[in-house]
Amino acid sequence: MRTSLPAIGQAYLHSDLRLSAQTCKNWYPELNKETSVIVSLQPWPGNKSFATTTGDDRGATFWNGLVYKVSGSTLCSVNAAGVSTVIGTVGGLGRCDFPANTDYLVIVTSGLVYVYDGTTFTQNNSSELESPNYGAYLNNQWIYQGQNGRFGVSDAGDPFTINALSYASAESAGDPLVRPYVFNQILYLFGTKTVEQWYNSGAGDPPFDRIQQGIIQKGLGAADSVANNDRVIYFFGDDRLVYQLAGNGVLSITPPALARTFQDYADPSNAVGFTLTLNGQEFYILHFPNENTWAFNETSGGWFELTIGANERPYPVTSHVYAYGKHLMADDGELLELDDSLNTYNGLTVIKERTTGLISGEMLGNAFIGKRMFMSRMEVIGKMKSPPSTAPLMMVDYSDDAGYTWSNPRFKPLSIDGNYSSVLRLTQLGSFKDRVFRYRISDDMHMSLHKVSGDFKIGNN
Repeated sequence: MRTSLPAIGQAYLHSDLRLSAQTCKNWYPELNKETSVIVSLQPWPGNKSFATTTGDDRGATFWNGLVYKVSGSTLCSVNAAGVSTVIGTVGGLGRCDFPANTDYLVIVTSGLVYVYDGTTFTQNNSSELESPNYGAYLNNQWIYQGQNGRFGVSDAGDPFTINALSYASAESAGDPLVRPYVFNQILYLFGTKTVEQWYNSGAGDPPFDRIQQGIIQKGLGAADSVANNDRVIYFFGDDRLVYQLAGNGVLSITPPALARTFQDYADPSNAVGFTLTLNGQEFYILHFPNENTWAFNETSGGWFELTIGANERPYPVTSHVYAYGKHLMADDGELLELDDSLNTYNGLTVIKERTTGLISGEMLGNAFIGKRMFMSRMEVIGKMKSPPSTAPLMMVDYSDDAGYTWSNPRFKPLSIDGNYSSVLRLTQLGSFKDRVFRYRISDDMHMSLHKVSGDFKIGNN
């Protein structure tokens, strides 16, 4: 008999591999919106150099028609041609927040505040600032993180001036304030144990009031993980789960297998997150330095991993800006442009990998549970954007102990059928009671994975 195999899906690498050994690297699960079923794995775009600056990436933004990036201690602008211009020096070592209006680009970092009006770059040395690490902007006023759970609000239209009375405290739970954040005209005060929601009432000093019943019992576990699209805020919580937040509704989007992975990280508090819209789909990217880079496809609800190079190190991008009709991503001083026609990371190899769900008699029905399966043939079907000059190779191996040990790999060329469909056929695959397959491809080519099927006979035991 022939049946489809559980090859298309998200990363779900459980600590107990017998529950799930699924990996998904540099392919993202794409949903058929008409059926709400993940129907293919699409390759994450490659990238190429757009501009070069010097120093570790500390953040980037798009303001008044130009990209601005802090690299090391230098603020630069980068124009549409990729030409960078030095603006000034930014102190500290932490990442930068960029609350802005059309008149002022404000940079908040490491207890310091800088203001740029397009001509003059100035440090704000107001005695009323309480060494903020993060800031926000709402209704022509800047909100600065303060000390002891406080936040301060600037005078209207003036990022330099804060009245000593224009401070308030996020004190419903008494936990320290980590970061103020504005989304959909609401001020979210992220603390270590809770999130409070405030609105701009226009009355009092400061002119903000707490929203009744607007307390969310989740804390922020990584200050730089907070990011939003048009619909929701994403953040890494104090319990090491990733959440979506809209209004006062908070939802964990972390599968148990990934939650266990996060629990094992030495210091997840330095995680950096950002969102982007790609091919009509919303993504949240979460980079853990020295650990992994994970991505969530909001449309399909599936997670996948991003890696680069032959050694498959974590995707090192830490900032994203959409500007000049391009997705620009920062890797230290380098500003890279996503390019869907490329399958390399700034010239480095990118290895795509998928480990299937468990294949056993159970997937054929209760009558076949525990039965030995004899597999005579397997067919892998994908698609390419254009025909390659030489037949690409796919590595295939398998494990009969749920991913603890693996067979010798087979390297097989993909044949190209009509309409750029790619087909890999394997025979003489032996017998097993349960098995997972792993597919890897490193060729510089755009290949999506659509379907895997196998021919089986069922034994008596």
